[in-house]
Amino acid sequence: MSKYLIYYEHEDTADAWMSTLLRYAVQKRLGIVSGSFPIIGNLSVIENILLPAAYHHKTSYENGEKAIIKDLRKFNIEHHLHSRSNQLNNFERFIVKFLQVKYLEPDWTVFFNPRRMFIAEYEEQFHQFLRCEDLKKSVIIEHEKHRYLFEDMNDYIEKDFDLWATQDLNI
Repeated sequence: MSKYLIYYEHEDTADAWMSTLLRYAVQKRLGIVSGSFPIIGNLSVIENILLPAAYHHKTSYENGEKAIIKDLRKFNIEHHLHSRSNQLNNFERFIVKFLQVKYLEPDWTVFFNPRRMFIAEYEEQFHQFLRCEDLKKSVIIEHEKHRYLFEDMNDYIEKDFDLWATQDLNI
């Protein structure tokens, strides 16, 4: 199991890292959960999640719907199956972005600046999500000023971005 916390000090570093990740995303099967990638506003939750999965993995609507309902139920938001993004709170939008990535079946799930994707009132829900979700290979990339927020994440270890990129991603 590989779960890493990677911190940056300057925004230009974060921008450079995001460029690197985007350059290798397909080749290294990286699923990037980020506020930089919007949920399509005129699609429902199920459509936002299922559309990429159907395109990349030929997931049928029927099979996808069953799995998505099960996942949404874990977060008590199954009632939002047909909701639009403007009907979701920030944490619910985060879950939709995560499920978009999950259904693409990445080798690595990268949470890029998760703090920016939701407001402080959802901090405990985010930590609960990280503790409960079965993420074997995941990375949280966050500004170093938020380091204190991850002190209780014992199954995540701190790692240098370049070290992760060379050792784990082989780039």
